[in-house]
Amino acid sequence: MDLFNYFIHFLTFFLAGLAVNLTPCVYPMLSVTASLFKKKDGEEDKVAASFQKALVYVLGMAVMYSSLGVIAAMTGALFGGILQNKWVVVAVSFLMFGLALSMFGVYQLQVPSALLQRLGKARKTNYWGLFFSGMFVGVFAAPCIGPPVIALLASVASRGQILFGFLSFFVFSIGLGLPYLILGTFSGLLQKLPKAGGWLIWVEHLFGVLLVGFGCFYLAIAFRPDWIDWVLPVSLILGGLYLGFVEASGKERVIFVRLKWLFGLAMVIIGISIISSFFTKKEHLVWAPYRVQELAKAQKNNEPVVIDFYADWCITCHELENFVLTHPTVAKELENFVRLRVDATDMMAPEVQKVLEQYGIFGLPIIVFLDANGQEVDEARVTGYVPPAEFLQSMKLVLKQLDLP
Repeated sequence: MDLFNYFIHFLTFFLAGLAVNLTPCVYPMLSVTASLFKKKDGEEDKVAASFQKALVYVLGMAVMYSSLGVIAAMTGALFGGILQNKWVVVAVSFLMFGLALSMFGVYQLQVPSALLQRLGKARKTNYWGLFFSGMFVGVFAAPCIGPPVIALLASVASRGQILFGFLSFFVFSIGLGLPYLILGTFSGLLQKLPKAGGWLIWVEHLFGVLLVGFGCFYLAIAFRPDWIDWVLPVSLILGGLYLGFVEASGKERVIFVRLKWLFGLAMVIIGISIISSFFTKKEHLVWAPYRVQELAKAQKNNEPVVIDFYADWCITCHELENFVLTHPTVAKELENFVRLRVDATDMMAPEVQKVLEQYGIFGLPIIVFLDANGQEVDEARVTGYVPPAEFLQSMKLVLKQLDLP
């Protein structure tokens, strides 16, 4: 995964955290929470004191959500393992659909009132109180924060990288906490916040569309893995039509309606462009199942080897297959390699675990390159999605040792 892809990933998590503040559960809390950071008697520097309090509150958020990211990453293998069971995958899918229904207002998820009262009494304006209030802000707004967080946790768990999980949710918490940091420091901005209205409902419905997409993805894993590649573009097209032209909230404001049109149209165009790429002529190379005998044969013939660690439930694996491995230039260079694929869909299978441990695989997708002696070329390893140009560079590192073009 190159720097640009890391940037896009973390930007997505940051924007997701920021967007959660625009849901009906969270937005009304902004002004109430910001009041906790007001200057106390005896505090001379109003801005500095307010900033410190707001920062402590946001750090509480960061500790809570970063911990969730670490836990999700640590259970990556377990996550992959449970997805070998069709009915577990179906349960995950229906969980996503159920959370989506709450976003569409079919019913309302509520935290037990007794727990809210107990946590409410713990909200104090000293630093420890602010820190713990930040940690538990997700409990107060669980009906809106919970569904997108669960979906994001699933995406982090599929990679199984602890530092990656920590950073992903740290960035998410910064996005979630940024409005508190700004409004708490400069309380005068509270008067300039837009009034709650139909646009809040639209944002909630946006999260609902995302959750329906995740639900369809896991349903495809369970019953039709060959449909997985179609989930994203179809979700974009149908979601864009609904959010841009069918969803009725905020129709009293012309500007907002036009913004909805633009957003929906952009989703539809992106979805259509992805589908059109499916029909573009691509090079489909044959990948043999990973076997020790194939490695021995390649070494005997003085041939380099590329090993693709793949799983049906891995979204990024499908992206790598559709946009990189089938790229004409990449496919041509791959003809110089013995191509083996490890199907890690069932990550808990003993034979799969043995190969994963042998090559130190903790997340998917990963591409490993072996030289003619059967030794891994460490600097050529590809982790996650990389663009074709970067993938080509990894191959050239290996071919250069063999004096191949």
